[in-house]
Amino acid sequence: MPWHPNFVRLQWELAEVSESGTFNYSVERSGSPGGPWTELVSLLTALTYDDDLSTQEANTLSLARDIYYRIKATPPSGGVNAVYSPIINLDGLVEHEICDAEPGNPERPIPQNQSEPDPQRRTTAFPRTEGGRMRLLKRKILRDRYIMLSKLNGIQYYLLKKRHFGTRCTDCYDPNTRSISSSNCGTCYGTSWEGGYYSPVEVLGRRVASETDSKISPQSKDDVNFTEIELLDFPRVDHGDVLIERAHNIRWFVRKRKIVSLKTILVHQNLVVSELPRTAVEYKIAVSL
Repeated sequence: MPWHPNFVRLQWELAEVSESGTFNYSVERSGSPGGPWTELVSLLTALTYDDDLSTQEANTLSLARDIYYRIKATPPSGGVNAVYSPIINLDGLVEHEICDAEPGNPERPIPQNQSEPDPQRRTTAFPRTEGGRMRLLKRKILRDRYIMLSKLNGIQYYLLKKRHFGTRCTDCYDPNTRSISSSNCGTCYGTSWEGGYYSPVEVLGRRVASETDSKISPQSKDDVNFTEIELLDFPRVDHGDVLIERAHNIRWFVRKRKIVSLKTILVHQNLVVSELPRTAVEYKIAVSL
């Protein structure tokens, strides 16, 4: 039997203590930064929590299994003043502190009359060490690319993150053979997990290239058309995820992810995708366009 870690240990601390007294914490988990979120524990007073994944079949060493967490802190005055932490993944990377203009981050909107982040704010957030300078550079690169996509040539997409853990489908999954009996299942959409995909995450991207892959056999020659779509570095996209072009409800199956870096900084991700036929089960997934 292959061995893999079956729990994740989370630790956190309060950045600012605005009230005296005991804070309560809730820990939430999802397979997508857009949710839905599952509350794992509430009314926790400790600053650490172990998430037991042994019943989830969630191999934490697999590159295809993204697991995201967020912490809700409730002060003594009650839930009306509760706040959420930034979303983190298993690598401990704070995904929502990278770019002021990052989509899905309402805590840091772009000022209407400001094209660059406030210098004082950047200096306070990132010390002038080598690591701090690299984070500043990454933040500026990602901000510039987001502005380019949002103002010039970006296309609005919805990202459907494929489920890789949770509850197995009771309609088509066979636990004995560990396989599904139908790829057209309306419960798991061919993923073997109930729900199939997480809630849609709105992202910006652009088509950068198209290519044709020819498969030659003794009987025939088949040409398969692939398209390459560029997205920002977050949220991470993996093989098996689905992109939906919002304007025309065109659905793309992600075949491969290629990383584009500059000075060791992950700038964006290029996705090799193929268009799904309108008869594909992925078109049964309800999304408000």
